[in-house]
Amino acid sequence: MAENSLSRSPPNLPQSLNDAQLAFINQKTPTQFIKQRPGPGGVQLSYVEVGYVINILNQVFGWNWDFRIDDQQVGKRQVWVRGELAVRLKGQTIVKAQYGGADIKMSRSNGEAVSVADDLKAAASDSLKKCASMFGIAGDVYWKDLDNWELSV
Repeated sequence: MAENSLSRSPPNLPQSLNDAQLAFINQKTPTQFIKQRPGPGGVQLSYVEVGYVINILNQVFGWNWDFRIDDQQVGKRQVWVRGELAVRLKGQTIVKAQYGGADIKMSRSNGEAVSVADDLKAAASDSLKKCASMFGIAGDVYWKDLDNWELSV
C-alpha cells in the first residue's frame, strides 16, 4: 500500500487514535465496496454502503461508538434526519453530526407513500455515512482529491 501523508500521525498535532487505528481508517477503500449511482445533472456518484461503514467503525473503535438521530422531518417528497456519531477514545468522547436524506418512495398504484419508516432508515444510513466520513472513513471515496493532498507542517 502506498503511504501518503495522512497514513501516519502528523508531528505536533493532537492525536486521539493510535497508529493502527489511523492507518486502518486512512487505507484505500477496497474497490468491491465502492458503488456507483446516478446523481444530479447526470453525474455518477461514488459511495459505500452503510454495512461497510459499520464494519469499519466496529473494527476501529470496537463497541465504543454510538449513533443517534437528533431530529427527523418528513416533507412532501423527501425525508431528512440529523444524526450524531460519537466515538469514545482514551476517556474522551468525540462527536460528529451531519444530515442525511432520502426520497419518499411512492406507490405507482395509489400514489401514497410505501413506507416512510424505510425512507427514514435510508436517511439515517446516509447521515451515519456522512458522520463517519468526517472521521475519515471512506475519505478516498467522498473526497476524490485526498490522494493528491499533502500535509504541510
